[in-house]
Amino acid sequence: MKKWLIAAAAAVLLLFTIDQTFFREKSQSPKIEKYEKIENPDQLPEGTDVGKKALNFTLADINGKEIQLADYKGKRVLINFWGSWCPPCKKEMPHLQKLYEKYKDENFIIIAVNSTVTEKRKEDAVRFVERHRLTFPVPMDEKNQVSSMYDVLSYPTSFFVDSDGVIRSRIIGEMNERFIEKEIKRLP
Repeated sequence: MKKWLIAAAAAVLLLFTIDQTFFREKSQSPKIEKYEKIENPDQLPEGTDVGKKALNFTLADINGKEIQLADYKGKRVLINFWGSWCPPCKKEMPHLQKLYEKYKDENFIIIAVNSTVTEKRKEDAVRFVERHRLTFPVPMDEKNQVSSMYDVLSYPTSFFVDSDGVIRSRIIGEMNERFIEKEIKRLP
């Protein structure tokens, strides 16, 4: 009995230490109110890393309309890779829709790329879009081309791209509404 209590106490202490370390590191990250404009952004190399020009892509949406990242040049863009089967994606989508409605008239767009190859059926993604009344572009990555190009290994994965087409942050995992809004406001 005594050994069990000691082991339990050690486990609780370990979890507390890990938790405190995580939050301390998180709170010590630099707090940037707004990203600065980059001089000569057109001279930056293209890629998927923060600080590079976002790679252009063209995909058809659920209605067959072509969506191309380059069409949104001059706008702040959130590229979100998701799947209808993904619990964090399901939690995140209402926040994305709400913030899209709030900021769409302020030079902001969301492109929610569905990783269609991960769906049981394409119709599952279409039903998800209809059920959640998503009004931002939802292109279908049926051959996994764009997900591969952007090195997406888990869902959701999001890229915040400034009005010059430069990737300012890459977020792997679910984002809450407050975090998303903060990132939108930081984009020049």
